[in-house]
Amino acid sequence: MSRVSRDQLSFSSGEVSPLLYGRPDYQRYQTGLKSCVGFLPLRQGGVTRAPGTIFRGYTRNNAKARLIAFEFAKNDSLILELTPGWMRVWRYGQLVPAAGGGVYERTHPYTADDLDTLQWVQSADVIYLAGGGKPIQRLARMALNNWSIGAANIRNGPFRVQNLDKARTIQASGITGSVTLTASQSLFTAQHVGSLMRIEVRDYANIPLWTGNTDASVGQKMRYDGRIYELVTGSNTGPNAPTHDEGTEQASLDPVVRWRYLSDGVGVVRITAVASGTSATAQVLRALPDAIVDTPSYRWSEGAWSNVYGWPTSLEIHDQRLVAAATPSEPRTLWFSVIGDYLDFEPGTDADSSFAYSIAGGSSQNRVIWLKTGRSGLHIGALGEEYSARAERSEAMNATNAYFGFDSSIGSKEGIRPISPDGRPIFISKDGARVIEIAYDLQSDANKVVELSMPAEHLGAAGFNEIVWQSAPLRFAWLRTGDGQLVAMVYDPSEDVLGWAQCPVAGGFVEALAVSTDATGSTDTLTMVTRRTVNGQVVRMVEDQAQNWGVVSGSADIADAVHLFASKIFTGAGSSAFSVPHLAGETVSIWTDAGEFGPLIVPLDGTVTIPAEVTRAVIGLFEAGAVVETLPLQPIANDGAARGRRKRLGPQSGVTLHRTAAMRAAAVECDLGQADRTWPAMNLLPRPVAADLSQAFSGTVRSQLTSGWAQDVTLRFWPVGGAPATLLAITPILHEGGL
Repeated sequence: MSRVSRDQLSFSSGEVSPLLYGRPDYQRYQTGLKSCVGFLPLRQGGVTRAPGTIFRGYTRNNAKARLIAFEFAKNDSLILELTPGWMRVWRYGQLVPAAGGGVYERTHPYTADDLDTLQWVQSADVIYLAGGGKPIQRLARMALNNWSIGAANIRNGPFRVQNLDKARTIQASGITGSVTLTASQSLFTAQHVGSLMRIEVRDYANIPLWTGNTDASVGQKMRYDGRIYELVTGSNTGPNAPTHDEGTEQASLDPVVRWRYLSDGVGVVRITAVASGTSATAQVLRALPDAIVDTPSYRWSEGAWSNVYGWPTSLEIHDQRLVAAATPSEPRTLWFSVIGDYLDFEPGTDADSSFAYSIAGGSSQNRVIWLKTGRSGLHIGALGEEYSARAERSEAMNATNAYFGFDSSIGSKEGIRPISPDGRPIFISKDGARVIEIAYDLQSDANKVVELSMPAEHLGAAGFNEIVWQSAPLRFAWLRTGDGQLVAMVYDPSEDVLGWAQCPVAGGFVEALAVSTDATGSTDTLTMVTRRTVNGQVVRMVEDQAQNWGVVSGSADIADAVHLFASKIFTGAGSSAFSVPHLAGETVSIWTDAGEFGPLIVPLDGTVTIPAEVTRAVIGLFEAGAVVETLPLQPIANDGAARGRRKRLGPQSGVTLHRTAAMRAAAVECDLGQADRTWPAMNLLPRPVAADLSQAFSGTVRSQLTSGWAQDVTLRFWPVGGAPATLLAITPILHEGGL
């Protein structure tokens, strides 16, 4: 029998998949855990108790909500709460009040089903929203309690491919104002109301090309370089051709010749009413050439976005363009606005003009799901594959230099916006179970995909429904699952750290997530909508995750730790009675500057009384399922691998803690075909009976944890009440007894 000791100095991989239990050679196994529930793996290697949440209020009428982070500047951050038909604004944990009192709220056009598929992108004080089968909406902030929302005034396009059937013509009754459009064949339907139409001159039989020094009279129309001009001063065309594209300009001094720009042969209208299949009323947005009034034209194009062909479902801002994608009729098309003008989609030939691109190949069912700007260009996620687009030269992307490349055939889950920490998009696979990163690979000079969820694939069994990124003070992706659980992924590729943890929220069902900066602008706050049943009633609480205590909080007092959920924090003069009506009828724990109290049931009047006066108290729900359990402890055998050999944990195992007030631990025996046998738990930091938990300890504890003989032995750790706990390393003392 040998007595061996092997340190585990890092738990940064967090909870690993059972499929890896046979891979002690694998890096993630060596830094992994069998269970990491209610604790967070750290980049530095330790594992710390997950922060709790602070109750802020309820959603409007306790309705299901979508959260949108709105960040204008370092110290100007909001959370927009969208419930069916209504929007409210949260600012640093408080609802923004209306000017006349009460809570500010305004209407919006989205239903409950629309909110699930909503996509958005922000530019300064404006958010553009897409989804729900509606036109792109422009949500603009004028003040904290003054917002407007309405269909974005998209101008000059985009348009579908031009009609080529010469028998299908359109003629206009005028060139400006409200005009009547007459079609040669049935064309218009009621769904055309609100849509754009582009009409181009078919021929110029009555408008000659410009020639120099030619006699002409005022009112003469001539063409030059595709543009139409009218002579307004002079009796001769003069030596210089007109080249301007708006207003009136003098082309020559002697003789004096002035030309008025009329058009480039193209007019744009918006249909306002439909009388029949061949007659519609339209408002002229861009003056129609006279030739379209004189002669019907088959050279017309319908708007690409309308109630007829559908509206875009994905948005992004890239290279100073608003990019929209995926209408029902063109599910694989991307439209790029004019550079610097997100509302102008006028097609053209210069580098700044709007352009469109349709991704070829694949099934037409594989529509674009999301767009995301990354380090290597614009990334495009579809139902069945992923692409990226970038300029072939070091300049803004345009119609002539855009290159679209294939990245992978994984496919993306509908309705889930990706994240892009450090410019590397991370998205949810089409089966909802995997988390995928797209990263540039220098060796192959191409993008590659990495399955980040592989080491903990079991955590995606219920499907991931949302992912958000928290960059400070710790680097975490937060995901909510189909069964309402919260999952954390710590990720830092520069340190080769990738870790996973389950973070249940004391019986709550997480329905929405958003991350925004706090009032200082230095720390990110995770806000969530959590559905809970309190005193028999279903409510939806808006909760902010507390900051990680003991890891980045420096010398903060132990009473500042918040590890309880839906909690309320009380500070001030000494008191022993507190009001928590939002938890009436529920069992709560209380963490104070005089130690821990509870658990106790909150009376129906919401008043909690404790047997001490305290100046700080955190009252909330305790997550009873929080646990950290090591993988089977691996001794070093003198004659080969110790797998399958019987082992026993002896006393004096070392447990290194950091700023820990209390933690319980026990040895667990594991034998094939038998239920795990857990030894009695003991406190790692012994204290006198009934003594207050008022001090945090850092250092190595020599524990008295022991076990009997078993094929495998693990160590299991539990939190205590609201006490902070951080585990840095273990040095188990194992006895190996042979086969």
